[in-house]
Amino acid sequence: MRTFVIVGRPNVGKSTLFNRLCGKEIALAHPEPGMTRDPLCARVRFDGKPAVLIDTGGFVFSREAKERAVADLTLASLRKATDLLFVLDGRSGITPLDREIAALLRKLGKKVWVIANKIDEEKLFPLAEESFELGFGEPIAISAAHNRGIRQLRERLTRGDSLSAPPVPAEEPARRIAILGRPNVGKSTLVNALVGESRLLVAPEPGTTHDAVDIELVWRKKRLFLIDTAGLAPRRKQSKGIESKIAGRSLHALARAHVAVLVLDGYAGITRQDKKIAGWIQRIGRPCVIALNKWDLLSRPAGGKEAQARATEAVKNELPFLSFAPVVPLSAKDGANLDRLLETSLRVDSEAGQAISTGALNRFFQKVQRRLPPPASSGKRLKIYYAVDQAPRNAPAGSALRLHLFVNDPRLLMPSYERFLEAQLRNEFPLLGRPIHWSWRKAEGRPVNGKHSPASQRRKRSSP
Repeated sequence: MRTFVIVGRPNVGKSTLFNRLCGKEIALAHPEPGMTRDPLCARVRFDGKPAVLIDTGGFVFSREAKERAVADLTLASLRKATDLLFVLDGRSGITPLDREIAALLRKLGKKVWVIANKIDEEKLFPLAEESFELGFGEPIAISAAHNRGIRQLRERLTRGDSLSAPPVPAEEPARRIAILGRPNVGKSTLVNALVGESRLLVAPEPGTTHDAVDIELVWRKKRLFLIDTAGLAPRRKQSKGIESKIAGRSLHALARAHVAVLVLDGYAGITRQDKKIAGWIQRIGRPCVIALNKWDLLSRPAGGKEAQARATEAVKNELPFLSFAPVVPLSAKDGANLDRLLETSLRVDSEAGQAISTGALNRFFQKVQRRLPPPASSGKRLKIYYAVDQAPRNAPAGSALRLHLFVNDPRLLMPSYERFLEAQLRNEFPLLGRPIHWSWRKAEGRPVNGKHSPASQRRKRSSP
C-alpha cells in the first residue's frame, strides 16, 4: 500500500488539499499560517485501491523550538512515504523556502509530485510552469479551495503506478478513546507515552494541538484509536474563528469515541474549564475515565501522600456529576500507570457495551422498592411501575444508560432517593464509568407540566 505525504511551506493549502483528497473535512484549514502542527493520517482510495494519506505541518528551517519540532515530525513522516506531494502556491511563484524544501526532498530519493495550488483562473496557469526548474517533472495545477483539478490529480497519482491492494483480513472493530482536557494538562505527552513514539507535537506552551488527531495503537492484541484533541480554552481566550472550530472538532471527537479520558492536572487542581469539559462528557453521555496527571509532582517530599490524597478528594468534590468515573493517577512524563489507564478504559468500554434487559431492570426496581420504599411526602409515596432503557437503536456502543421510568407522580421524587437508586444500580449491574440519564414520567406517559422531575432539574443545574 502506498503512502502519500503532503509537504510544503506554511499556508500553501496543504490541509485544504488533504480534505479534498479525503472527501471530507479532517484537517483544520484556515487562512492563518501554521494551523496544522501534528501529522494527520487518513486511509483513502485512489481508483478504488487503498492508500494512506498524511498531512504535515508547514515546513520551515528555523531555530525556534516550536517550528523545529514541527519540522522533525514532518521529516519522520517523509521518511515513511512512498510518494511526496510537494505543494506550491502557484500565485506567488517559487520562493527561496520552496527551493530549500525541494533540495531536502531530492535527498530522500522518493517519488515527488509537484502540485501548483491556488490556480483559480486560466491566466494564472502559466505560472505553474515555473515549478519545472525544481527538477521533479511536470507540475499539476489545481485549486484545492475551489475543487479545480482534483479529479485530474487523482488520475495522475494512479496512472502508470500500481496501487497494489492486498486482501484486507477481517478485523475486530477498533475502540476509539478520546483524550480530552484543557490546554497544557499533558494530553499529547500522554498519547506519545502510550504509543511509545513522538507522534504529536509536545511543547510547554498551551495549545500546540489544533486538530483532533487519530493515532492507531495495538495494545495487548487489541486495536485502539487514541484521539488527541485540542485543548479547550476558556471562552475569553478564544478567537471567534479558530478556537470555535477547534472546540467543535473536540466535541465531534467526543461524540464518536467509545470512551472519554478526561486528563486533569493533579498538581494545579480543578479549574472552571475542567468542570465545563466534564459537563460536556456527562451531557453527551460518553463513558469516562479520569486521568489524574502529574502525579509525580505530587509525590515530591514537600507534598507526599497528603498532597495526593487532597488531589484525589478534589476530583470527588469538584466534579460530583462524574462520580461514576474511575480515577487513575498517573504520570505521562514518567510513563507511570499507563497500562492501568488502558486496562480501565477497556473495562469501562466493555461494561458500557453490555445491554440490560427490560425484565432485569424492572425486577431490580421492584426489589429495591420492597427493601427500602421511597420516602413519603404529604402522605404520598413515589411508586415506580415500569422502567425501560431508552437509548436509541443507532446509539454508538458506549452510550449512557438512558432510563425512562413510569411512576405515579414524578413530583414525589426526592433527589436523595434518585442518588440512592443510582448507587444501587451500579452495585447490581456492570456500569463502571457509564453515565446514567434519568427521565421520570407519569404512568400514562405524560410528563408533569411537560418537564422532567424536580430532582432531575436540580441535578442538571448542579453540573456546569
